[in-house]
Amino acid sequence: MRWSIFLTLVVIISNFLFSQTLPGKFGFGADLGISIFQGQSKPDVQPIGSAKVRLGLLDFFSVSGKFSGGWVGFKDKDNNLRKWSTVIAGELQSEFHIVPRSRSDAYFFISAGIIHYQPNIPAYMGKNTPTVGFGLGLNMFVKHFLSIDFSSSYNLTTRGDLDGNSLTKDKDGFIALKLGLSYYFYDKEYIRQAYIKGRRSK
Repeated sequence: MRWSIFLTLVVIISNFLFSQTLPGKFGFGADLGISIFQGQSKPDVQPIGSAKVRLGLLDFFSVSGKFSGGWVGFKDKDNNLRKWSTVIAGELQSEFHIVPRSRSDAYFFISAGIIHYQPNIPAYMGKNTPTVGFGLGLNMFVKHFLSIDFSSSYNLTTRGDLDGNSLTKDKDGFIALKLGLSYYFYDKEYIRQAYIKGRRSK
């Protein structure tokens, strides 16, 4: 019992010793993962990735601009033939941090943007659709300016033909699971602390 309490305290203290100050933190990230189609067709797994910039505004709130690209896969219900749609998306993402100033930065987010999609069907014209998404993420800071980022999200569209099937009125979407890295170019609090230490050393 005592050991479990001790280990819990060590984890909590170490988190705050390596705490990350979100306000003023600005960086760039990239990730890669898989998409899983959600709609009338059978789901299939395809690669998808994204690049983003992130700016911390408050201890518990940050915003990201995200550009994504890849494929969303599905299978024909009749013959199980694998098909896919090429997707390109631009989104603005609001992130709410559950444990602010922590080295293990868990957060949930909502996003909105536009997706351009092109099913691999001859003579099918590519289309645009608004999208809204939500999900959970975890930033693990290995250095003050570097973090490993895991996220899981669900994106819903306003169209039912993401799989090329224009006969259904049900709205299609997809799940995305991603793993990536983020590098922070600027951290206001880190620079302030470095300045204070420099003044004290003189």
